[in-house]
Amino acid sequence: MFEALGDRLAAALKKITGRGVLRPEDVDAGLREVRLALLEADVNFRVVKEFVERVRARITGVEISPGLTAPQTVVKAVNDELVELLGGNAEGLRYSPQPPTVAMLVGLQGSGKTTTAVKLALLARRDGHRPLVAALDFRRPAAVEQLKTLAEREKIAFGKGEEALADAARLSCDVVILDTAGRLHVDADLMDELKQLKERVRVTETLLVADSMTGQEAVKVGEAFGKAVGLDGVILTKLDGDARGGAALSLRAATGQVIRFAGVGEKPQDLEVFRAERMASRILGMGDVLSLIEKAERTLDTEKAAEVERHLRAGQLSFDDFLAQIRQLRGMGSLEGVLEMVPGGGALKGQLSGADTEKEMKRMEAIILSMTPRERAHPDIIDGKRKRRIARGSGVQPADINRLLKARDAMQQLAKQFGRKGKLAGIPRIYGQGGAGW
Repeated sequence: MFEALGDRLAAALKKITGRGVLRPEDVDAGLREVRLALLEADVNFRVVKEFVERVRARITGVEISPGLTAPQTVVKAVNDELVELLGGNAEGLRYSPQPPTVAMLVGLQGSGKTTTAVKLALLARRDGHRPLVAALDFRRPAAVEQLKTLAEREKIAFGKGEEALADAARLSCDVVILDTAGRLHVDADLMDELKQLKERVRVTETLLVADSMTGQEAVKVGEAFGKAVGLDGVILTKLDGDARGGAALSLRAATGQVIRFAGVGEKPQDLEVFRAERMASRILGMGDVLSLIEKAERTLDTEKAAEVERHLRAGQLSFDDFLAQIRQLRGMGSLEGVLEMVPGGGALKGQLSGADTEKEMKRMEAIILSMTPRERAHPDIIDGKRKRRIARGSGVQPADINRLLKARDAMQQLAKQFGRKGKLAGIPRIYGQGGAGW
């Protein structure tokens, strides 16, 4: 997410922060690099100009805050302006004091409205509400079936058309997500349909679903829907694949629309409240520990993690434990996405570039599942003959089995060394412990 922008900003700020004294010429050179970084990120040029001037105003003739060096003051100024540029949002779905809360999703065809409807419903359920998703895109029957299938998979109530509001009352659902029709482009007929729908239905808020990968096109779409229908915020999809960040950084300033949510992956739970302060921290490579903790709390089985920790301390790490760790780590999303939230994780992420970490995790899982229950419980009995059988069953080479066995031994050894000093901190790292690749 925003890798290219983050790298360029880091290089620009390094020219300033690498010096002990902040000289005017250093500030000018650094801000020139910041401007180029933002322009290359497809940020609107007027937005870039205003951003750089506001950063300059923050650091010109201002006393250095206690505890900060002059270069740190520049980083703080850039961070504060990034938060402002991103919209300063920190709120999730706005729930009506008189249920049901009705969230109407609008946007172009292909922006991800249907999958986002289910993701938003899951977010509402995590907040303690009973959601229902309603299909209103009858021009594309496939969209109706897709929403129904996704809703059934996640055990979310489903309805069709405006009568879904009556279904919600009957099922005691207090949140209704409307998946409206889209088009391949902005047109008058689409806007008229949406305006008429808003007149008939008591909509709590209208959210535009926009594809962040389209860059400035997402900004134009935001302007069009904002003028024609009226918006209460934007949901940016595919943000995990957006290396540049032009749409995210331009939307608020160019359209006045606040980014409320971000789609950060393909899994149903991969929708986050867009918290501007945390996103700015990620862009500047300072991590996002709070989001990482929240993600871990949602996805990790704490009882299973505690059981694995006990086995580690006792020197009895089985491959059932190892498999549980792999699955819990995969449940948190991509390894690269997790590293983005760790301060300094960008450097670790760079070391993994080119490696298909998801593929490696799946291969480990296949190896473990090819073992007998006894072999998983007692890895020490795995000899050459067993390795060859496991390799055939999982479609790998015996050398891969050796690497996995070494990785397990390394984790257990690590636990013996550090477990006595206090509670084991999180999931011990799998990669890099058992030889090349793992």
